[in-house]
Amino acid sequence: MEETRKAARGRKVLVVASGEPPGEALLRKLASQADLVVAADGGARHLARAGLAPDVVVGDLDSLDGPPPPGAEVHKSPREKDATDLELALDHVARLAPGEVHLCGALGGRLDHALATVQLLTRYAFPIVLHHPPETLYLVSRTLDLPAQIGDRVSLLPLTDEARGVTTRGLRYALSGATLLRASTRGVSNEVVALPCGVEVAEGKLLLVHGPMT
Repeated sequence: MEETRKAARGRKVLVVASGEPPGEALLRKLASQADLVVAADGGARHLARAGLAPDVVVGDLDSLDGPPPPGAEVHKSPREKDATDLELALDHVARLAPGEVHLCGALGGRLDHALATVQLLTRYAFPIVLHHPPETLYLVSRTLDLPAQIGDRVSLLPLTDEARGVTTRGLRYALSGATLLRASTRGVSNEVVALPCGVEVAEGKLLLVHGPMT
């Protein structure tokens, strides 16, 4: 456990859930860039199909094809529990004090799981990047420099009741110290018109949804 903590503290962690996978090539790329790879239960199956193995497996293990991968640190929970396997995995990672978390397989399939996952992101203070090709979602609580191209789509969705002091760079519909409300669609469907592109938020949290040119 102590070695796992050292591997994660202040570094990049990849968490793979059992939802829709991002594609094996992307999964291998993200795993190669990560200091620690964590599977939320059935996420281990996605990793196995890409020829990868997790360092840690978290969950009730009811979605695995056989026993946990050899050598993986296993944190098994009861099958009847009050949280999803992904929530348990993210809570485990949070205790390791990561610098950045990349999340795959968290969306797709059941709508209730997808909505719960998006709401869950507000709990965490570390940066989270959620990969759901062709879109990438970013949890923004301070500043984000977005790797984008001219013409890309960007939506800013508050995850808290209000996101205050929102300032953008490089977007067609610019914001400067604006307040975005969760119960509003004001931040939906903006467009990258200049580089560099990014967003800052002074108070609250945003979910930035970045999609490619259409």
